[in-house]
Amino acid sequence: MQINSKFSNLTSSRVLWWIKSVIFLTVVFLLYQLIQSKIEHFDEVKQSFSLLFLPKNIFLLVIIISLTPINWAFEAWKWQKLASKVEKISFWEAYKGVLIGLTFSTATPMMIGDYAGKILMLKTDKRLQSIGAILLGNSLQMYVSLLFGTISYLIFVIWTNPSPLGLHISIITFLMICLIFGIFLSFNLSNINTFLSKNQFFEYLKKYLGVLENYRLTELKTLFMIATSRYFIFSLQFVLMFKVFQMNLPISVLLVGVGIIFLTKTLISVVNALGDLSIRELTSIYFFSFFGANIAAVSSATFMIWLVNVLLPILIGSVFILQLKLTSKKN
Repeated sequence: MQINSKFSNLTSSRVLWWIKSVIFLTVVFLLYQLIQSKIEHFDEVKQSFSLLFLPKNIFLLVIIISLTPINWAFEAWKWQKLASKVEKISFWEAYKGVLIGLTFSTATPMMIGDYAGKILMLKTDKRLQSIGAILLGNSLQMYVSLLFGTISYLIFVIWTNPSPLGLHISIITFLMICLIFGIFLSFNLSNINTFLSKNQFFEYLKKYLGVLENYRLTELKTLFMIATSRYFIFSLQFVLMFKVFQMNLPISVLLVGVGIIFLTKTLISVVNALGDLSIRELTSIYFFSFFGANIAAVSSATFMIWLVNVLLPILIGSVFILQLKLTSKKN
């Protein structure tokens, strides 16, 4: 393909070095701007900063930070299994691809950067076929968030009877329809090429999505379990961070709150990875206000979990970008 030949040409030229350098500097600049725009959060964190040095909280922080590489390891494991239909890659290659994708996402909407980062880590000349695999992986993670988020949202409505109740019931109904549709798609994924061949526009998409028919239902179940495991790791981190900032609410309330936070982030996924901080914070404040939680503690916990679980991996991913090599091999 012409696109693949361009990848090879970039490998042997100084253009690649400039591209990587520009991307790296752009990421650093965007991170600087973001932190500057969120500077008010530092005042909130300062007020609660003494809490971080309590012996029990230091232990909790160690656990939270230790869970971060495990969190992204589950995502890498999922990507390694998904990519195997296009190219066999090692777990370490998958891990780097995930972090590079996250880093690229800092400057792109709708997770476009995630696709680019993972694709560039592959060496096959059929890179574009991996788009379908990436789409499936992201969809599975979104489905898990949708599933537990819908359950959490339903519990929230039962607990608090928010107004207008009709609107909340309508949203829950819509979410349940989406969940049922997801199940329908998983059982019919093997027929994707038949569906795409029905008209000319969809026929064009076969080069990108045709790989989806290679995933069997048993493989989808395994991938779903990996995505669920990652969700539980992230939820545990969030709950522990709330405990660090002395949000002494029942574990059930904290877990429901985390489920709603992830649900909101999933439904508004058109924003980029950096912008989701505001979404998490606003959702957290809205939900926990029903239970009398300290707003400063909510904001501080949300900001800190973002620092640990998003900003840190982005910084590591930006280093991997500088090490990126684009090569192609024939399959």
